[in-house]
Amino acid sequence: MKKLFFLPLSALLLCLLFSACKKDKNNLHFDYDGPCHCGVENPLEQLEWLHNTAVEFESWPENRWAKIFICTYDSIKQGFIINPCVNVSDGMQSFVDCEGNKLGELGGFAGIPLSNYNIDPASVREIYRNYPDTAATLVNKRWQLRRFFDRETNTEEIPMRGNDPIPFWLYFHDSLTVEGGGINQLAGNYAMIDHNIYMNVAAVTEIHDATGWEERMLNALNNSSVCEVGYYGRTMRIYYDLNRKYMDFVRAD
Repeated sequence: MKKLFFLPLSALLLCLLFSACKKDKNNLHFDYDGPCHCGVENPLEQLEWLHNTAVEFESWPENRWAKIFICTYDSIKQGFIINPCVNVSDGMQSFVDCEGNKLGELGGFAGIPLSNYNIDPASVREIYRNYPDTAATLVNKRWQLRRFFDRETNTEEIPMRGNDPIPFWLYFHDSLTVEGGGINQLAGNYAMIDHNIYMNVAAVTEIHDATGWEERMLNALNNSSVCEVGYYGRTMRIYYDLNRKYMDFVRAD
């Protein structure tokens, strides 16, 4: 007598989902090399709401960064994570289903994690961004320190010697991709600028500073408290001391 084998319900649903994947015959704008998602071969072209979202992101100014990710939640359900404020500290990300209905929010000041919505971290995959690779944008660029600001006391300090600003530069020498890293965290000499890309930072002064400004900046960069980075084209803000303070930089080249 032959034995009968039955697929688990979840496996059967996945088989049906992938077998029903609609082919993309007119890939006119957005390339996609990921797996079949939400029943289509190219969600950026074949899901109208997602296509329109990406088209809108394309029209944004170059200093407004956005990303789109695919994800799986509740084991077999598929959806997307829309991040319209990549370079904004504590920016919120939208978690949506295949029809574009908002299911929740991620990130933000509270750092809402994927686990709140049973999203499988291994399934999160970037499929679109409206800006160049962050590492290529920042590496070997010179950033000049403009000021320290204390949010609790609402006071600022500008590195000066007499009437002249002291030329402190911050460099990103190379990058390191870390899977599963935190969001916008500083880890030792590596500052996390974008999702899971850590940049190797070093501070240099062109004039020796005897007043301790350089030491203070290095201490802030290597501070063990959680720090965040806001990147806005040619300006950058690094938060430190549990977000109570920050340093402002501008591109100097």
